[in-house]
Amino acid sequence: MTIIDFASVVVAIAVVVAAVFLITAVNNLNNTLAKLEETATHLRSEGVAAFTELRQLVADADAELDKVDIVLDRADQATTAISETTRRTHEAVQDPVIRTLAVASGTGRVARKLLRGRKSQGNQSLQNNETISLPQSDDRRGRRKR
Repeated sequence: MTIIDFASVVVAIAVVVAAVFLITAVNNLNNTLAKLEETATHLRSEGVAAFTELRQLVADADAELDKVDIVLDRADQATTAISETTRRTHEAVQDPVIRTLAVASGTGRVARKLLRGRKSQGNQSLQNNETISLPQSDDRRGRRKR
């Protein structure tokens, strides 16, 4: 065998090995691509289901938020009504109460002046006519002797 024959055999073996290696690599890539396609299909179906469920949840949350908005609006209306009622009640009651208290205070002053006037007249008549005897006390707290 000559060197050219030997080189031809070596090159032929190298080409066969390279061809087998390339065929194996392409086959593995094909299997990987098939698995990747299967995974993509599975993810797509789960993603569609998840998005469908998410849309339903968003719709439910939106409906609940509408209900909460209605409740908050009613609470705001109630608070406004209570504030208005409180303000009007305060306006309606404040003036008569102040006037009543003023009349009561004035009446009390007049009554005290009248009572002082009667007491001073009564004391003057007592001083002119008779003396008053006070009970004897044994100490400064006003206890009577026994």
